[in-house]
Amino acid sequence: MHPLPHLATRIFDTPLLIAPQKLEVILAALAPRLGIEVPPVSAAAATERASRKPYEVTTDGIAIIPVEGTLVHKTRGLDALSGLRSYVDIQQEIEDAATDPAIEGILLEIDSPGGEVAGAFDVADAVYSARATKPLFAVANNDAFSAAYLLASGAQRLYVSRTSGVGSVGVIVSHLDMSVSDEKMGYRYTIVSAGARKADFNPHAPLSDEAKGILEGEIARTYGLLVNTVARNRGLPEAAIRGTEAGLFFGSDALNVKFADRVGTRQDALADLRAAIGPAALSTQNQGRTSMHEEPLAAERQDSAVDLDAIRAEARRQGYAEAREIVELCALAGMPTRAAALLARDVGPAEARQHLMEARAAEDAPEIRSHVMPDTGTSVKANPENSPVMKAVERLAGKGVN
Repeated sequence: MHPLPHLATRIFDTPLLIAPQKLEVILAALAPRLGIEVPPVSAAAATERASRKPYEVTTDGIAIIPVEGTLVHKTRGLDALSGLRSYVDIQQEIEDAATDPAIEGILLEIDSPGGEVAGAFDVADAVYSARATKPLFAVANNDAFSAAYLLASGAQRLYVSRTSGVGSVGVIVSHLDMSVSDEKMGYRYTIVSAGARKADFNPHAPLSDEAKGILEGEIARTYGLLVNTVARNRGLPEAAIRGTEAGLFFGSDALNVKFADRVGTRQDALADLRAAIGPAALSTQNQGRTSMHEEPLAAERQDSAVDLDAIRAEARRQGYAEAREIVELCALAGMPTRAAALLARDVGPAEARQHLMEARAAEDAPEIRSHVMPDTGTSVKANPENSPVMKAVERLAGKGVN
């Protein structure tokens, strides 16, 4: 079976968080490729790519996670050469980096027009939660539109270059009506169904007013969720997000609408991320390096040198360090789920260590215990906004990076 009909079901009649221009490219490419066999990637090339690390790690412990191409929930066997990037993979990489003691900070490097709705908000919450455990910045290199901006907005600090863009905070749906084409080709489809809405969005018939109303309702619901999440991530009122009307903002214009924090490159973002982590993690190969693109940020840092920024940065570093140590202690004790509760109580590493020793001793004693098994449907989905880990670290570290 040719894969394109399956891809079509993920493009038509379903809300997408994607820039309209990219959607037009996809739609234009889909029709002529029907019936054309795509050359398979060689096994050797596939094996070589699979052996690489899923993301780059600098010598001083910064994980650089790529968010590139069209974003989909699952790639279903297609790799990065297809131009698709899986939300599942992105979330796994973020969570791995956030819990890896060897990783000091995270940089999301984004170049994507957006993509599917399914899975996007879960990754956005993962980004928002991860920034509570260690510094997490993002850079639009080149663009971060729609779903890609949804992810980028969760970072503590977002960079755009002078020519890159962010925004397109909106939802779009396309419906393909093939009824006129069918008639010209002499085709007549008969749809037999049960349930008044079962045949809605059938491509071989015009879209009914009722079906269009359903699509509009789902668009409004998804748009509300998108606006709410971006507003939470960026600390902006929802009215300000809606007021952008899904517009695109490039360079300094993105700062004017508070959709980004700095005009800078990947190198600028890495340099500032190293500064947020602390001098101990600075890579000597990056010291003293300045480019023409770094001048605006360098001037800004010089202007703010004699103020509270250094004190706040040190407080943040101490908070992150204590939080990481407690998480690592819980993992070593075989009790990773206790980390959130300990952080919520504002305990230090020494008190946490004593608590874990007592808990292990209690568990070793013979007693009757009941457990809620994972994946039984009894767990409660975490809300990053109310996460005890986030609240505890914020109390330890002060307000987030500005």
